Amino acid sequence: MSNAGNIRLAVNGQQLAASCTLPEMLAYFSTLGVNALEIWPANLSGGASSEEQERYEAKDVASASRLIQESGFCVAAVTLGYWAAPICFSRGGRSAFTSALRGAVDAALIFGASIVNCYSAGISMRLFAEAIQPAAEYAERHGVVITLENEAHDESGVPHAVAAIVEDVASAGFATLFDPCNYYHAWQEPFPYAYEVISKHIRYVHLKGGCLYPELPSGGYPLHQGSLMRDSRHQHIGYVPLPHAAFPVEAVVRQLIRNGYHGFITLEPHVPTELLPAFYAAEVPYLQALLGDAKVE
Repeated sequence: MSNAGNIRLAVNGQQLAASCTLPEMLAYFSTLGVNALEIWPANLSGGASSEEQERYEAKDVASASRLIQESGFCVAAVTLGYWAAPICFSRGGRSAFTSALRGAVDAALIFGASIVNCYSAGISMRLFAEAIQPAAEYAERHGVVITLENEAHDESGVPHAVAAIVEDVASAGFATLFDPCNYYHAWQEPFPYAYEVISKHIRYVHLKGGCLYPELPSGGYPLHQGSLMRDSRHQHIGYVPLPHAAFPVEAVVRQLIRNGYHGFITLEPHVPTELLPAFYAAEVPYLQALLGDAKVE
């Protein structure tokens, strides 16, 4: 029997944070037929300093939560800003990052979300684990899970390093996000290799399409040049709609279903605002069809 009904599709608020207010973003997302979103600090009002802009304590979470609910949406996950870890470590050490994580857990509770996503952003896995441990215990007591998102250019880009830190922290309040495109960006085989290494630790999923950026025309589908591939001086990642990804998106989704994943899959095209409509037009029905048609032997 298919477990696809336990997976919900969401969209990421990061891509529109710089160009849309929260009401404008919700109005746009409502046209896509998706009613769940991932929230970032940049989507909310409040906070003046660069550190406050990466975390939630100074943000007007309560007003945003009311607006989201009134708009018929739910929050799939609450994400700390990408630079939260290095900024907090530079200004207040690991305790400052622990506090930011706890603040994100408090925000998740107001939003009714069970996932707080975060990044190591170049912080060593050892120091990151020291900061995560007390925050994970706090999250566990409140029924929330903090997930580490794998990124291409730091230690989290290696699946064995991700599995090791989750096992080292050893708390039900800490797990990992699975982003196959980010593993691809790090020259790691997203599936089946990376997936199998971390599969038992996955509590949240991001999907976006990636390939090696070609010098030739794309042949009609949208294509956007991203940053350099890990440890490369010349080869960039290219972002394409999910049906054109260089890794097997359909196999990833079917394996998540087969393994009993129950949570959100969040779309996050890493493209300029003007390309978002074309990407969402291709990706939303593609994922809806995969989830709707999935059969598990």
